[in-house]
Amino acid sequence: MITSSTSKTAVLPEQIQLPGSPSNSSDNSLATPPSFEQSQASIHALLERIPHDDDDAVVHSLKGNEADALLPPDFSEYEAEYFTGSDGNIISHDKHLNEDGEALYRFLLAQASRRPSLFLRCKANHEEWRTRQITRYEDGKNVTSTETYSETIVDFDFIIDASDAILPVSQTGAPIWLAGGRNATYRGGRQLEVDSVPTMVTDVEGHPVSINLEVGGSWVKKRSWRRKATKSEVEASTAWKKRREDCGYAPWVLMPGMLHGTEACVESEDVRFQLQHSVNSTSGEVDDSHILPPVKTLRDWADEYCGNQKLLKEFTFEKVVYGWNFSALRQAVESTCRSNYAYQSQPLVSFNLEGSMISIRPNNWSSRMLSNKWILALLWITLIYPLFIWPFKRFATRGDGEWRVAGSAFALARYQHLPNSMPGEDVDQYRQRTSTTLLDAGPSSDFKLLKATPKGVAELVGQREGQWFARWEDTIAGLVRQRYVSSVPVERPFGSVRTAGIGLDEYYPRI
Repeated sequence: MITSSTSKTAVLPEQIQLPGSPSNSSDNSLATPPSFEQSQASIHALLERIPHDDDDAVVHSLKGNEADALLPPDFSEYEAEYFTGSDGNIISHDKHLNEDGEALYRFLLAQASRRPSLFLRCKANHEEWRTRQITRYEDGKNVTSTETYSETIVDFDFIIDASDAILPVSQTGAPIWLAGGRNATYRGGRQLEVDSVPTMVTDVEGHPVSINLEVGGSWVKKRSWRRKATKSEVEASTAWKKRREDCGYAPWVLMPGMLHGTEACVESEDVRFQLQHSVNSTSGEVDDSHILPPVKTLRDWADEYCGNQKLLKEFTFEKVVYGWNFSALRQAVESTCRSNYAYQSQPLVSFNLEGSMISIRPNNWSSRMLSNKWILALLWITLIYPLFIWPFKRFATRGDGEWRVAGSAFALARYQHLPNSMPGEDVDQYRQRTSTTLLDAGPSSDFKLLKATPKGVAELVGQREGQWFARWEDTIAGLVRQRYVSSVPVERPFGSVRTAGIGLDEYYPRI
C-alpha cells in the first residue's frame, strides 16, 4: 500500500521549556531572552537527563512537548481511490496519484502482481431464410402476401475459464517491463513516438552511439531523442505486437527481423538474469539472452506523468500473459468446433484477457465524465463529443496525452534455471549427476521437461498449450454438439467416457 504522512501538530523548538530558561506563560514582548551562556547550560542540562544506552528510554525520559519534539512523524497506509469496470480493468481518478510520482509508483507496484483472467470464447451462428404471411388492408379489402426474411440463429456461444493455467506469482513472479526505445508507442503525446537516437548516429548493427552536439563540446551519452514515429516504425511495431501475441512470447523477447531496442526492457538486474533463456519455444529463432535495462525507470515515467498539466491525460499499465502459442491453439479449437458443427459458417474462437489494464486519469469533472460509459454514449448521441470534446483533446495544448510505456507479464509456461545444475552441462549429464531418470510410462506421465542453457539446465514449469487442450478437447466438442449458449464461464472440464478405465493396468486416459 501507499504510505503518506498523517497530519500532526508540530512543536516548535521555542515552545519547549528548557531548564533554567524564562517561563513562556507571560507576554513574549516582556520576556527577556536568555543569554548565550544560559542557553548552553540549559541544553546541557536537558541532554544529561537522556540515557544514552537505551534508545527507547529517550522518549520515556521526556515529558509533554519535549517528547513530541523528538518523535518522528507518524505514517499511515494510503488507500487510493479507484473502481473496477465490467471488464475487470482498474480506473483511478485519485488526486494524489496525479500529483505524487512516488504514490503513483507504489500504486502500480501494488496492482502489478494481481493476475488477470484468461477466457476462451467459442461462438458460431448461421442465417436461415423463412417465410411468413402478412395481411394488409388496401383499397377497402384485405390483401395477403408472402414475405421472405432472414433470421440469425446462434448455434453455440460459450466461454471457458483458463485463468487457472496462469502460474502463481509466488512461483514465477510478475516481472515489470518497460517499452523499448525503438518501440512506437504513446509517451505522453497524441501520436506514437519513439525514444531513440536518429538513424545517422547509430553504428553498423543499429546500436545507439554518442554524438557531439557542440563544436569542441563534450560527448552526450544516453540522451533522450523523443520524436514522432515514422510510418515504417509504426507498421513494424504493430506487426511485432501482433506476432508476439499470436506466438505467446514475452515482451522482452527479440524475434527475427526486429531491431535491437524494439523489445521491452526489464529494470531489475536480478530479474533480467532469471528471465534469460526462459522462453518456451521449440523454435531457435527467438532470443532472450540479452535483456536490456531501461533508460527511464517506472518511477521516472510516473514522475513525468505527474508533472504533466494536461486535463485529459492518461497513464495505462498493461498486463500480458506469455508462454503459449495462441495462434496454434486457436486453430486446434476451431478444428474441433468444425468437426462437431453441422453448418458451413466459420466458428469464432478468441482468447481474451480481463483485468489486464490499470488506467490513471486526472481528478476533474471532464475526465470523470468521460470514464462513465453511459455519459460518453450520451455525448456521442448529442454530437457534443465529436464537435467539441474531440477537437479539444486533439488540438488544445492542455488537451489529451497518453502514456503506454509499462506493464507486467504473467507466465503460462516458462523455463526456470535449476539451482543444482552447473554451467556447460547438458541434460544427460545433469540427469546422470543427479541420479534422475525419465520414466515415460504412458502419454499422461508427469515427467520433467529439461533443456540445456548457457547457465546450466532449466526445467519447464506450467502446462503447455497442448496439455491444456487435451484436458478440454472433449468438453469443447460436447458443448458444440449440445448447442450450448451461456455467458457463465465453464470452469472445469466435463467427464469423459475414457475415464472409465482408470485403475486398470496399462490404461492411460488422455487428460
